[in-house]
Amino acid sequence: MAAPETILLAEDDGCVRGIAARTLLHVGYTVLEAAHGAQAFEIGVRYTGPIHLLVTDLVMPYMSGRALAEVLRRGRPALRVLYVSGYSAELPSEMTLESCAGFLAKPYLPSVLAQHVRDLLDRRVEGECVDDLAVSG
Repeated sequence: MAAPETILLAEDDGCVRGIAARTLLHVGYTVLEAAHGAQAFEIGVRYTGPIHLLVTDLVMPYMSGRALAEVLRRGRPALRVLYVSGYSAELPSEMTLESCAGFLAKPYLPSVLAQHVRDLLDRRVEGECVDDLAVSG
C-alpha cells in the first residue's frame, strides 16, 4: 500500500539525496527534491498541496536545515521535520527536539530512513508543530 504523504527532501549531497529520494519513492511517498535550503524554501512556498514532512540536512549552502524548517513552518505550522547530519552521531548539544521533529545521523541505511520517516509521520503530536527547536543553556 502506498503512503499518501508528501515529503520535501533537502539535501546538498547529490548521491545521498538520490538514495534518499529513491528509498522514499519506493515506499510510496511523493517526494519533492531540493539541492539546498533556498531551493527547498522555494519549493515549499510554491507547492500548493500539503507537505507532511521535511527531511533536511542540518548543514547546507544558502540556508541551514534549521532555518529552513523555521521559515517553512510560518506557512505550514503542522509540518514535521526530520533533521539529518553527518557531522555528529548525536543531536548537536544546543538543540532539543519537540514531538514533531526527529534526528537521524548519517550515514544511515535506506531502511532506517524509511522507518524514521514513518515513525515521525505516525507520532501523535499535540497542537501545532511550532518552535520545534529549543535552544538550551
